[in-house]
Amino acid sequence: MTPDEKPTEPLTETLARLLPNIHDQWRLLVAERASRVVAASNDASAFSPLAGLLTDLARLIERSSSPEQVRAAVEERLSDVLRYMRILEEQFELQTADVVFCLNTLRLALSSTLSGIVRDSHSDNGREAGPNLRLEDLQRMDMLLGRLAAVIADTNIQVHVARHPQEQTLALEYALLYERTRQLAITDSLTELYNFGYFWDRLKEERARAERYQRLLSLVLVDIDHFKQYNDQNGHPAGNEILKRISRIMSEESREVDIVARYGGEELVVLSPESNRRHAFLLAERIRQRIADTLFPFRQSQPGGRLTVSAGVATYPVDADTEESLVHCADQALYAAKGRGRNTVSAHAPIQKFTLALRPYRPTTSVALVGNFNAWDPKADLMQQMPDGTFSFEIALNPGIYRYKFVLDGQEWLADANSERQPDNFGGENNILRVRRE
Repeated sequence: MTPDEKPTEPLTETLARLLPNIHDQWRLLVAERASRVVAASNDASAFSPLAGLLTDLARLIERSSSPEQVRAAVEERLSDVLRYMRILEEQFELQTADVVFCLNTLRLALSSTLSGIVRDSHSDNGREAGPNLRLEDLQRMDMLLGRLAAVIADTNIQVHVARHPQEQTLALEYALLYERTRQLAITDSLTELYNFGYFWDRLKEERARAERYQRLLSLVLVDIDHFKQYNDQNGHPAGNEILKRISRIMSEESREVDIVARYGGEELVVLSPESNRRHAFLLAERIRQRIADTLFPFRQSQPGGRLTVSAGVATYPVDADTEESLVHCADQALYAAKGRGRNTVSAHAPIQKFTLALRPYRPTTSVALVGNFNAWDPKADLMQQMPDGTFSFEIALNPGIYRYKFVLDGQEWLADANSERQPDNFGGENNILRVRRE
């Protein structure tokens, strides 16, 4: 160091010295941004572009029967969709960060409004009380708004203020590149299913949503029987082809709203929102049966001359109360299916079991037990009639508080007067079952 050179100040010391100034500047910028956004929100005409955006996205979803078609439609009409954002920027002098904030708050407003409608569309005793909205359509709308906000934010980083036609073209091209790159990041390259990382992120999101809205969430874990033997005898290319074909079958048998992913190796998984134990079991059984009936290449090398899978089913919160415990319960059920000889489906059942009984006040042919533990499904848990006329059912439940009723002859919804009750907010009453840890 020469005598004229000053010692260089470490970055941490510079930052510590400048923090008060940074705080002042940050406060001014936040106040300035808040002022712009509040001024725009108080102008009734500022919501028109956002309303137009929602309407256009809804039309795209209505014309598309699958998530893939929705993505293709958005790519085709991306410039039309983004024109609403340019209106906000130009007419109301908003910056890109302001527009991203408006989109995210619009997403929250939409989710809050529609979630309330969905909750009210069916009463907890199964009687319809309003419009029947498709959950998958609402989730697609939420997904598209969130993705649009992310694309615009990322585009702003990559392409500085796109005010000229050539720069706007670059922005749109980058938005499409961003979406394609994102799809590669969340997709398993062999099976083209979602990968484990995306599955785990969605599991956490869906479990939190199920807890917030008191809904069910089921998990189906599928494992290919004797897959190592198939690979050893027929080679890994043949094994990879089997994985791809089974993955395709699982996607075809699942609902559009379900998340089908590769869990690892030869294990595949279906995350099924708002699906009770019966529905998840039936889904797993359809997958198992279709695979067992498929004439795969080299199937003669497998035990029994065919290729099969085993599956385990678990449901939140009746079987588990966390993401980790839900996967563990599905894994334990899968292990039980393997122990029963493979090519079978097993549903997890907690150790704690309770017997619920009802003696109907009138002659009754059938009684079903319904509650928030089976999504108020009259077909899920049919009770057994005893010689004395009492109907009984033994149910296994994870610790928690559950509401339930009885359905007589598939028509009359009835609470048991001899058990703890509370109003169901529909003019009737629910019974309360409190399951505590032993």
